[in-house]
Amino acid sequence: MLNSNLNLNIFEQPWTLLAVGILAELFVLIAARFYPLKFTRKHLLVGPAVIALAFAVDYLVVTDREKIETIMDTLVKATEEEHAEDVIRFISPDYSDSYHRSPEHFNAFCRQLLSEPQIEKNYVTNQKLDLAGVKATVLIAAISRLDPGNKWSAGIGAVKTAWRLEFSRQPDKSWLIHNIEFIELDDQQVDWTASK
Repeated sequence: MLNSNLNLNIFEQPWTLLAVGILAELFVLIAARFYPLKFTRKHLLVGPAVIALAFAVDYLVVTDREKIETIMDTLVKATEEEHAEDVIRFISPDYSDSYHRSPEHFNAFCRQLLSEPQIEKNYVTNQKLDLAGVKATVLIAAISRLDPGNKWSAGIGAVKTAWRLEFSRQPDKSWLIHNIEFIELDDQQVDWTASK
């Protein structure tokens, strides 16, 4: 789950409007008790209508935050299943990082790395998304259980890693990654050379 902070944005979750719908229904029932002559059965539909609206808005509106969360879920799953193309499709044409100077260089590295089993399972331990206009940064920490058959797992079993991903919103309102930095390995600061 990204950002465990209280989120009242009605477009990112239905619970705020759900609470409003329940409160509206309680208000209608209390008002009906005190003003029975002005009460009609159609007043009982106010609460359910707000609740239905809550779920409709949540289903129909996909926010930038939700788009990035979906990309992050896809990336985590792609590394477990060795699907390099599921990572590459989110790489921006202007991608570069501290080691890979072009998207082609990163994509070749990604294809080579994920050509054989590397990770058996990822457990995301922390993920923070900072969204500012057309830019976003995700800090993610995970414990990865390594595949027993890969060259990195000799006697290790699992590693703790942290990454910083920088996104930019495209003209079509999609999000692409323009930088990924490998920042920690087992609580030690590292960079991309640790993955070689």
